Amino acid sequence: MEKSSNVKKSIVLSGLVGTGGLFIAKLIGIVYAIPFSSILGSESYMSIYGQAYNIYSYILMVFTAGFPFAIATLVARYSVLNDAKTIQVVKKIALASLALMGFCGMILLIGISGILAPLMVEENIDVMANALRLLALAIFFVPVLSAFRGYYQGLKEMEEYAVSQAFEQIFRVAFLLIGACIVVYVLGIDRKYALYISVLSTSVAAIAGILQIYRFDQKKKAEIDELASSQEGEPVEVKALLKEYFLISIPYLLSSILGYSQQIYNAILLPLGLRLHKYTTDMITTIISSTTYVGVKITAIPMILAPGFAAAIIPHITAALTEKNEKLVRKNIIDCLNVILYIGIPVSFCVFLYAKPINRTLFYTENLDMSAYVLSWLALEAFLGTVAPVVTNLMMALELRKTYLRRILISTVIKGVLLVPLTMIFGFAGSVISSIVGDGYLILFNLKEIKEKYHVQYKKTINVLIRTILCVLLMWAVSTIFNIVGLDGVNGGKLVCFIKMCMNGLISVTVFVCASEFLGLPQATLHLSFKETAMKVVGKVRG
Repeated sequence: MEKSSNVKKSIVLSGLVGTGGLFIAKLIGIVYAIPFSSILGSESYMSIYGQAYNIYSYILMVFTAGFPFAIATLVARYSVLNDAKTIQVVKKIALASLALMGFCGMILLIGISGILAPLMVEENIDVMANALRLLALAIFFVPVLSAFRGYYQGLKEMEEYAVSQAFEQIFRVAFLLIGACIVVYVLGIDRKYALYISVLSTSVAAIAGILQIYRFDQKKKAEIDELASSQEGEPVEVKALLKEYFLISIPYLLSSILGYSQQIYNAILLPLGLRLHKYTTDMITTIISSTTYVGVKITAIPMILAPGFAAAIIPHITAALTEKNEKLVRKNIIDCLNVILYIGIPVSFCVFLYAKPINRTLFYTENLDMSAYVLSWLALEAFLGTVAPVVTNLMMALELRKTYLRRILISTVIKGVLLVPLTMIFGFAGSVISSIVGDGYLILFNLKEIKEKYHVQYKKTINVLIRTILCVLLMWAVSTIFNIVGLDGVNGGKLVCFIKMCMNGLISVTVFVCASEFLGLPQATLHLSFKETAMKVVGKVRG
């Protein structure tokens, strides 16, 4: 049914392409955050911005999570079965259902914004409530965009999936920065209106994203229409498709409600734990700002691997299961885990390694030491947030949903029960420790079940883990030496510090790459050699 391509054939390439689009989107998100934090000029407004997005993200997940994955699963399944007519029906169901769910989510957030705001902040309650109401608009438009993305994810059109992610973010940032600058520097009115513009940009960008992917859809739908017109059989009945659609999506939905509870915990339970630890009001504001704004931006870098590979897992493993090719299923599982470890570990470790220079050079902070302390601990959550969603989607795609849901419920309860007391005892570090316990349980026991059900052997993965850790330790040693000689990225003006941080990081990462090449990690995970690839590129340039 679909044209063959290297990306469509390989789960590693599909995952990397999907991650590439998300990486561009998140990189833009970090770059815009630098001038935007200066435009807001207030840790209080930055905290409101981050907390409001936490609530928005959670409600968006509640009302849409699972449906795009169900769409991708059904499209992938009927693509393998060459049933173009059913694929057309799935598309109609997808757009109608997600538009309806988005509308319901929008009404809910508008309705509860006045109740949530005083629970989240002690000052600027009206500003928080207005930010939530403006974000509610996006909950209607974003699900429609997700329906299109899920559809093309199922067709393994990962290039368009990546382009769509990047386009939406570029449009959002352009609207946000231009609008905020006009409000603050041209009109000279209160900076809270710059905050309102920033949250409104999510809706505007979603509308632009829908128009962009709709143009692509108009070109691609002719291919499906042609196949459907030549198909002799009838499509699967709508009633049967709806049943299948909801049976797949509901476990994903429940998983997201539980899995993304961390955002609610951070918005409500974390401030309580911090107050019980006897932090001052200013320190709590700094911690919340660092967690919900700076932390979200920076930890998103390693965590983009999760949605990138999650998007690839669904069509590839669904297709392999439909074809009853268990050998390919096992290969896809190991390939996913190996790549996640090889890339996720060093990137997460860099967040820890450069926490202080990152806060010093890129963001506005009134307490550098506390901001760096928070980001250092969040590096651990970044790694867990990279691995856990991939394991989740493996469990879902492998049809092990029932036991997974039981475990994620236990994991969520563990984190919720431990967060306040551990934060009260250990400070902010306690909140991360609660995540380590909860997510660690979830990841390890799910991998154990995958091993038992599909006879997967993790010897290669353990080998990749050990070699990656050795390379990371070498990178740490090199970075420490450069810190000692003055390339610390902390002392001096912001520009000087930024240059020092970049030099230190570039050299340290180069050491990691060379060490990993020496130990054969690219060959084991990405199925390529950096050295051979570089020689080919040089040869083409000379030729």
